[in-house]
Amino acid sequence: MRTKRFLLTAAVVVLVLAAGCDTYLADKRHEARERWATSRAEMVTNMARHAYERGDFARARDQLEPVIRSSTPYAPAYVLAARISADQGDLDEACTYARTATQMDGASPEGWYVLGTVEQTLGHDQAALNAFGKAAGEEPSNPRYALAEAEMFVAIGQAEAAARTLASACEQMPGSGEVRAAYGDVLSRLGRYGEAAGQYRMALRLNPENTIPKERLAVALFRSGACAEAESLLADLQVSEPEFASGWICQMRADCLLALRRTDEARTLYTQGAEADPDAVPPRLGLARCAVLDNRLPEARRHLETVLAQSPGQAEANGLLGYVLAATGRPGEAVPYLKLAMQDPACRGRETIRHLLAHAEASSAAPAP
Repeated sequence: MRTKRFLLTAAVVVLVLAAGCDTYLADKRHEARERWATSRAEMVTNMARHAYERGDFARARDQLEPVIRSSTPYAPAYVLAARISADQGDLDEACTYARTATQMDGASPEGWYVLGTVEQTLGHDQAALNAFGKAAGEEPSNPRYALAEAEMFVAIGQAEAAARTLASACEQMPGSGEVRAAYGDVLSRLGRYGEAAGQYRMALRLNPENTIPKERLAVALFRSGACAEAESLLADLQVSEPEFASGWICQMRADCLLALRRTDEARTLYTQGAEADPDAVPPRLGLARCAVLDNRLPEARRHLETVLAQSPGQAEANGLLGYVLAATGRPGEAVPYLKLAMQDPACRGRETIRHLLAHAEASSAAPAP
């Protein structure tokens, strides 16, 4: 009897162990199938990526189709599918794929980045900003994600937030010239030209081959009042960038020389600009400024009348002509020009023009002796 009970107990134990073994084996088989599906999805996605990079979107889509259809939870496949759909103009489908990728893998910075680019293209600015922020948060050492977030902040009018984002990115990536240059751009947009110049200098040191920060550094220095250093940089750029020599580089260098009271050199550059484009206002206005500083007022008047014949509402030209007329004893004629200058709220030297206007009005109203 005791033997029968033992045999019965042993049979039960064997059955339990067998059932447990079957469950264990089933789990292992399931894990193996999942690993195989993921490995296959990775292999297929790499093949599709090569086709995509060659521009063969149709082949790339065909290769991805089995992975998408099988719902294999492999986020990079959906990221690539989103890119393909976006490039083929189907933004809604691209958005669906990108969202699926982020749902499968919320820690995928590329998934969030692609979702952000699609949302931005669709005009969903806040959604795009959120997605770019997620990408930058998941991989803070990747400049592409930080730059995308900062650019989105600028696009929605939050330049201060963009500056904070890029300041943090500079701490995360102190060796990225690209991030430094972008930080300089945002600081310039905020009118913080001195700080911007510092960032551009860093960008140049980190990547001397890239001349774009050098151009922006020259502008920031000029805007911050460091005209001597700006002029030196612009002189170098005139040599290294000859295609721009008669354009903004020449004009800004002439403005620096004028600020430094080197009027003869400034006049030469302004003359080159006026000869290259006879209808251009800035070089002709620069020539008038040179003449005013050298007390050659009849010459200044000729240049200013030429400018106003083309652009009657040009505020600085009106203000300068008002000054010239007042300085040559014709205050009554100066008044309407000074009033026109005052109508432009962005006109430089408004306080000086207001003072001149008051003086001209008083002088023209006074009885002749």
